[in-house]
Amino acid sequence: MKTMSWDAIVIGAGHNGLIAANYLADAGLKTLVLERREVVGGATVTEELIPGYRMSSCSYVSGLLHPVILKDLQLSNFGLELYQTDMGTSSILEDGRHLHLYRELAKALKEIERVSPGASDGFLQFGLRLERFAQLTREIILSSEPPSMSTVMQIFEESGEARLFDEFFNLSIRDLLDRYVSSDILSGLMTFLGVVSVYGGPSTPGWAFVYGHHAIGEVNGQMGAFAFARGGMGSIAEALAARARSKGVEILTNSSVASVIIERGEARGVVLADGTELRANIVASNADPVTTYRHLTDPKALPDDFVKAISTFDTRGSMARVFLAVDKLPQFIGSSTGEGPEHRGLTLLGAETSAFERAADAQRDGVLPTRFPIEFIIQTVHDPAMGPAGKHLISTGIQQLPYELAGGTWDDYRDEFTASVVKRLDDFSPGLSSTVEATYTITPLDLEREYGMAGGNIFHGALSAGQLFGSRPVPGVGSYRSPIRGLYLCGSGAHPGGGVIGAPGRNAAHAIIADRAAGGWTPQRSSSTSLRVGGAPLAHRVMQHPQLGKLGSWAARQEALAPVVRLLTKRRG
Repeated sequence: MKTMSWDAIVIGAGHNGLIAANYLADAGLKTLVLERREVVGGATVTEELIPGYRMSSCSYVSGLLHPVILKDLQLSNFGLELYQTDMGTSSILEDGRHLHLYRELAKALKEIERVSPGASDGFLQFGLRLERFAQLTREIILSSEPPSMSTVMQIFEESGEARLFDEFFNLSIRDLLDRYVSSDILSGLMTFLGVVSVYGGPSTPGWAFVYGHHAIGEVNGQMGAFAFARGGMGSIAEALAARARSKGVEILTNSSVASVIIERGEARGVVLADGTELRANIVASNADPVTTYRHLTDPKALPDDFVKAISTFDTRGSMARVFLAVDKLPQFIGSSTGEGPEHRGLTLLGAETSAFERAADAQRDGVLPTRFPIEFIIQTVHDPAMGPAGKHLISTGIQQLPYELAGGTWDDYRDEFTASVVKRLDDFSPGLSSTVEATYTITPLDLEREYGMAGGNIFHGALSAGQLFGSRPVPGVGSYRSPIRGLYLCGSGAHPGGGVIGAPGRNAAHAIIADRAAGGWTPQRSSSTSLRVGGAPLAHRVMQHPQLGKLGSWAARQEALAPVVRLLTKRRG
């Protein structure tokens, strides 16, 4: 067969791979994207797993997709519609108590005061600390030469925020929230973002960063907000693919890569599973680090210390999804009948700190959890084209699951686990099980086997302190760059990590473009990163003042002042 060549080959058409391909094509590189599945998107995909229903199989809301990428690529011109409802997140407990954090700040604060008088002040203070954390890490996120952890610490210290560094990098999410949040139902709801796909629980030191990683995203300039993609998350990948093709990128599905071609210490293309050789001087892998460096790359071509580091790369921490097709909208304890706020956003059931701790214990023991929290969305409520008329799809998520089970594999326990999720839903919506027409379950094993995420870790590797910034996936290489000239990592296993953020793909492309301009990159050419250190925003300084802070808290709770508050808190640039 004739050997074909490109300037760059991207392994994997997940959102990061497609973003990298777009930027490479914009720089004039003839680019090929290879996807082993029949559909683009990776974990950012819409599929019909239950006949008649379309669902976002893995990721299901968009809150992290970086605004710079949206601005650069203009994905709305290629069919992407990101929309919001009036809701953020909701929490429903077994005793019927509920909390709805509306997207409008004043309404959210009013809700907090309803369930826990006086708790909104601490919530506001925490929000300011989170915004400060975001300010100090914002530039780092889009760095194609991410700094070391010691440099990040220095940035915080020089900004007078050593305590803030300790809070988000060293504390557990439980200890962090205890400093600001006095309401148990609010604390339980907020804990959720600190246990997404982690190995551990609320009391595990260091997982406060996972909360920060998730919470500092933005939609339309509002921090912590999220949006739905019309037609499901696959719409993001489809828009990225459409734009890439318009720039000349070739995308081949059903094209599984077997290995990276390495000649004289340099990447020279890939070999497909059918033996076809495809040539390029640049290979960017959207696969996770374990797959890229332990399965697609000959370990003999890598330094021994690098191979050892990758062999200990932590991929623990997984989750599962159970989809339920129901013949009517579920009703929940403590809530009014009919459509309510709990149906329009992201809702948590049984989200108590103690429940997350129990889940961590089960995870450590390699057993199925009991009385576990459940997250869910029902996108058919506001995007009815995703299901049959009059029916709905409940998309659930269960976090803190073990990849390895003590008594077998996930294939052995799939049915038992699915039944336990349906039973748990009945605790909060009595009779829901009688409305279920079909189910479909994606286990941690499926996340690895079908969606290509080692260990079922949706972040391509734990977001732990030793695997962040310049040390992701291992220190001393440059995150996107490998020890092999021309081989790059452009997926979530590179800085800044997982979620549908797009920064790894964008940053990797920028690293590739910079290296081409400099005549190539080698491990011997060190990288330096210059990052600006800014002062605290005016709103932050005002809220620290005893009297002005009280006035600011009062103003934030007034719905009539919502437009002014929204303007003052909107991110710029």
